[in-house]
Amino acid sequence: MRTLLPLLTFMLPFTLLAQADAEVTLARAFLAKDLPDSALAHADKAVAMDPKLAKAWKTRGDAHQRLKDLPGALADYKQAEDLDPNDPRLFVSRSALRISEGNLKGALKDCERALALDPNDADAWYNSACARYMGHDTEGALKDADRAVKLRKDHADALFLRGAAKGELFREEDGLGDMEEAIRLKPGIPGGLMSSAVLLYETKRYEEAITRFTQVIDQDLDGKAEAYYYRGDCQYQLENKDLACADWRTSAKLGDKDATFIVKNYCNTDATKIPKKPTKKHRTTIEF
Repeated sequence: MRTLLPLLTFMLPFTLLAQADAEVTLARAFLAKDLPDSALAHADKAVAMDPKLAKAWKTRGDAHQRLKDLPGALADYKQAEDLDPNDPRLFVSRSALRISEGNLKGALKDCERALALDPNDADAWYNSACARYMGHDTEGALKDADRAVKLRKDHADALFLRGAAKGELFREEDGLGDMEEAIRLKPGIPGGLMSSAVLLYETKRYEEAITRFTQVIDQDLDGKAEAYYYRGDCQYQLENKDLACADWRTSAKLGDKDATFIVKNYCNTDATKIPKKPTKKHRTTIEF
């Protein structure tokens, strides 16, 4: 026993370390399945077993972020950074949190740190593109989204953002192609149907746009007032006043001021054209 005890004492920390690693692996698996509560439980165990394991803190921060506990996530990321300031994925995760809280400058700084450590991280380029797009730097967003797509051709979110940026820069056909591919890869991408419908409208593909706007309306997605407005405008371009005004009246009831103007000055008159037709500019909302 006198010869075995020192050996057992020596092996114990390594056993705990292995167990902590296993808990981190489990936590990450639950995050991949979008089960943040379960991920947090395993990350908590990993931190308790080895408080000096940076990836345990980082993973727990990711779980807190998924659970919308941003202060908790920030605290965990700080612990992870203190233990290992050279993990690019840590700064990718924290940049996502910064975007969620509206700290776009902080997000860009974290993206820069991530890319300094790994310039081939597609997610870092995508997060940077998001921060720039939300900060109305459309050219910069396009460049960063393009880098993300070149590194990972199936990055649906980056494709969608690149399409949105192209659309705002009057490259509607190219933008529509990116959006359609993003929707193919990720059918439920937030804002996908609405934004692609607007690009169909802007490229004068009115029949296709009507079908897409109808999908937005039928699925009761966000932006129904805008969808009714644009569907009405498609009907107007196809010279169908009755159908156009039916949609504009619904849009007006849902609070769209441009539709209210059109109903008053066109639908409720004998006019054949809208006087001083409002110019509506759709901006894609990127959900992060």
